[in-house]
Amino acid sequence: MVESGSNNKLNLQERTVASLVQINGLFQDEGKGCLSAYGIEDFPANGGSSSGEDLTIMWNGPGMWMLESRERQPQQLIPELRSKVEVCGGTVTDLSSARTIIRVSGSKAREFLMKGCPVDVEKMENSGVYSSLIGHFTVLIHCIDNQFDLYVYQTFGKDFWHWCRHNSREFM
Repeated sequence: MVESGSNNKLNLQERTVASLVQINGLFQDEGKGCLSAYGIEDFPANGGSSSGEDLTIMWNGPGMWMLESRERQPQQLIPELRSKVEVCGGTVTDLSSARTIIRVSGSKAREFLMKGCPVDVEKMENSGVYSSLIGHFTVLIHCIDNQFDLYVYQTFGKDFWHWCRHNSREFM
């Protein structure tokens, strides 16, 4: 799925990662040092994210963290994470096939998101993570250098893609 606008005004693209997991039951201070083997010393503040060598960790609610790997497959990553996180008191759940990720980029990306999102999109900062609605879909929004990764439940992926395409027409 790729939809590109003229003059790079708005681009919509499905994004894939090797693994997507959820860490549950750890608050920010409890996670300190658990992921240092991956280059992540601290869990980010609420509403934030941070990246290490291959991993990005995103706040996903109180005591919940979504972690994505660009290279490690779930069968490798999950046992590694469990051995590190369970010592700190957390659990790990595989979400690799449970989310669709749509990347929104281009000069009109924020304007596009404002059409269906009640979050103050104009004030979203780099590395910010927001859980919100877009249209009527529950979405986790990750702001990365003025582009946005939108994580939606896999079962709504096709419908969300259609919503994005329909509502992007004026920007193309």
